[in-house]
Amino acid sequence: MLCQKQIKRGGGQNKLKSFIQNKKLWILSLLKNAKQHQKIKARLEILENQNIHLTIQNQHLEKSIQTLKEQNKILSNQNVATIHSLHKLTPQAYLKLIEIHLAEHCNLNCFSCSHFSQLSPKHFPSLEQFSKDMQQLNSITKGLIGRFHLMGGEPLLNPNCKDFFAVTRKFFPDSAIWLVTNGILLETQPQEFWESCKENNIEIHPTKYPIKIDWDLIEAQCKTYGIPLTFFNNAKIEKTSLKFVLEPKGNCNPLESFTKCGMANNCIQLKEGKLYPCNIAANIGIFNSAFNQNLPLTALDSIDIYKAKDYREILQFLAKPIPFCRFCNLSKWQNIGEWKTSKKEITEYLE
Repeated sequence: MLCQKQIKRGGGQNKLKSFIQNKKLWILSLLKNAKQHQKIKARLEILENQNIHLTIQNQHLEKSIQTLKEQNKILSNQNVATIHSLHKLTPQAYLKLIEIHLAEHCNLNCFSCSHFSQLSPKHFPSLEQFSKDMQQLNSITKGLIGRFHLMGGEPLLNPNCKDFFAVTRKFFPDSAIWLVTNGILLETQPQEFWESCKENNIEIHPTKYPIKIDWDLIEAQCKTYGIPLTFFNNAKIEKTSLKFVLEPKGNCNPLESFTKCGMANNCIQLKEGKLYPCNIAANIGIFNSAFNQNLPLTALDSIDIYKAKDYREILQFLAKPIPFCRFCNLSKWQNIGEWKTSKKEITEYLE
């Protein structure tokens, strides 16, 4: 019996020892976990601080990236402007385009026309002088001109359009010849006009104004004679109005005006034996007469095709500012939106 009691007592002691040991381990684990929790908490605080720091860095980087984007945009625009300027100031390999008026006046009355056609009295060029000019132009260029724009004013006001077509094609058999018109008089052209267009390979390029014209009829007529018809701007886009601001005091920077101008060394105009780098200079006499102004032209504003020594001299002349550029205030030129008619007031050309 004693032995059994001792055994039972010993078993109880073992359970007690085991209980105490487990409690001890549990307490130690709590202490150990508390330390680990403290370490984890400290680590989390460090990570949180690092996250805040990284967030701040990220915000700075985003601002830097935005700044770099803005700087890149500025540099890209400057690069485009530089390329544009270089293009303007680089002589063409050959003349890609020459504009010629078949009539100075117009049957439309456009606000601030860059050709001043709404201000012009009725006037047509001499066919005899035109023939001489085209012969001389052929001689000095060896016939190497990309395209002619026979325009105005409104070229179809000239009753002898077909004769000008024939002369142009005679001296420039390989050049494209475009009739640039507002289209108002196309519906009433006689048969000989259409036959001349076909015979001389004339392309018709009307500008679409917000006026009523039977374009379907005109298109059918062109198809009958096999004459290309393509709108000068876009068949779905009607003409809008621009405001071309002049500075009568001539205080503008000629180089800046020339390099920023979309017409300079691009819309080259032949008038009375002289080539002008833009149509504004070529036709400023109309403006002067209409408003009793004196924006003068000099011998340096054009090049005489009868006096130029060769084609290269012409190309080099057209790729540089002319004295007249000081009268064009390019910074004030603007698209004013919907096409509007002119009141024939000088304020259409002033700031």
